[in-house]
Amino acid sequence: MIISSIIQQLNSLTKLLHQLSQSQYTQKIKHLSNGTIGAHTRHIVELLQCTVNGYKINQVDYINRTRDLLLEQEPSLAIEAIAELIKNIHLEDKVLQMKTPFDENLISTTYYREIVYNEEHIIHHLALLKVALIELNLNLVEESFGIAHSTLLYKENINC
Repeated sequence: MIISSIIQQLNSLTKLLHQLSQSQYTQKIKHLSNGTIGAHTRHIVELLQCTVNGYKINQVDYINRTRDLLLEQEPSLAIEAIAELIKNIHLEDKVLQMKTPFDENLISTTYYREIVYNEEHIIHHLALLKVALIELNLNLVEESFGIAHSTLLYKENINC
């Protein structure tokens, strides 16, 4: 279920990216401290890449990630990277080690735990992208874009 949920979030992001021009993708957004949609997209992609790629070596390292600035500039590259993640995300759960900035030692985690973290992280950044779209006067996403699944369920239940 969590894999399908994260794929749904990634598909929503991909749908948005297909609708944006390169200038919209790279435009500085005042209400995001002059961040761009591209920068937030890169950040989403790179953290999830850390988890999926870390699976092979049994270690997740968010600290020393690549930070590929081309992903910020070229929406087509981000779309390709997201497609690659969707293709490779279907992995069995297992114990992983994770580097932290707070300790020299590694801490234990699991693949699914990091997938849950990434799904929440993606939703958070999608919500920020919605702020960018408002500033750009673009109405390109559905109402549920950037809203956590649990919040949507809650809202559904109180409106019964």
